[in-house]
Amino acid sequence: MKGSAHSALLGERIARHGLADRHDETVAAAVARTTAVQAQDNFASRLGVRARAAGVSDEDVRTAIEAERSVVRTWLMRGTIHLVASADLRWLLRIFGPAVIRKYGTRWDQLGLTQDLRDKTAAVLAEVLADGPMTRPELRGVFAERGIDLESSPDPQLHTHAIVHASCIGLVCRGPDRGRHNTFALLDDWLPDSPEGPAEDDALAELARRYFAAYSPATAADFTTWSGLASGPAIGLIRDELTPVDVDGRPGFRLGEADPARGVRLLPLFDNYLLGYRDRTAIVPVDRQPEVYQGGIIRPVVLVDGRAVGRWTIDRAKGVVDLVPWEDWPRRVQRAVEGEVADLARFLGRDVTIGQASSSARASGTPGR
Repeated sequence: MKGSAHSALLGERIARHGLADRHDETVAAAVARTTAVQAQDNFASRLGVRARAAGVSDEDVRTAIEAERSVVRTWLMRGTIHLVASADLRWLLRIFGPAVIRKYGTRWDQLGLTQDLRDKTAAVLAEVLADGPMTRPELRGVFAERGIDLESSPDPQLHTHAIVHASCIGLVCRGPDRGRHNTFALLDDWLPDSPEGPAEDDALAELARRYFAAYSPATAADFTTWSGLASGPAIGLIRDELTPVDVDGRPGFRLGEADPARGVRLLPLFDNYLLGYRDRTAIVPVDRQPEVYQGGIIRPVVLVDGRAVGRWTIDRAKGVVDLVPWEDWPRRVQRAVEGEVADLARFLGRDVTIGQASSSARASGTPGR
């Protein structure tokens, strides 16, 4: 796929992701657009909301998580932490909770976190969290006080695995941050009025529908990469809603229509757009992928019309953004990147500037490396 067809593919994707016009007006709407936002890094997940929602601030995202509780963090797709709309949490947990347990169950047994021990830790969590959210170190101490040995395992994070299991069975979720520490709360206490949502095949069909609404044109392999689930059953449930399309030379699908768009965004660490596809060649040039996809880390990129054209970082203490262009940026892109940095400042509620090395690189058209 070359030229205009390639541009149309990427343009449609960024339009569906909300990365072109940012027409979502609430944190929950921006999060629900891609079903859930990667949140193993809390700050990056808030920047992921910024990239998709107009006018929201970092404080708005924090308020949505900790006060309004319209969004919540827990383990979902592929067993990683996600920020998800509270209205979607329970039906997604019914899909992904068992999948995560199947994925890690054997490993947990090998580490000593047997089913019996998982049941015991869940019972302790149900008891002690009834008094309110607690941090991970506090829970670790409680397990030790109750005589539950999670410290002799070869994995020093066995207590975290116990909490992951408790989240997968719908017992706990993350609560408000307490300084540098996450807290965990009983799901039924934290979100007592959250809806049950669809179940069984209806839930799986809704998951597939959400994916192709936000990520298409996409392939069955893309769906599996994003969800960690087999694609056949899910796609089969909505097959009559999908239109077959060519996706960079591979058979794929589109759900509904979306006009291709253009736009420039500073995408954060672990952004959904960067990990939601198996074949990422169209998004990140092959020779640059080692800079972006580093083991389990997905680095922030400067995205232009759906394609990564450089990297960026922010020094949060200094309020300085450093840009690493991979090519000469046209004036349109330079202005749009400067606009993104200005919006980042608005989002954070503080001054943010572009580093001098970055400015020189942009002005001269030479790589700022």
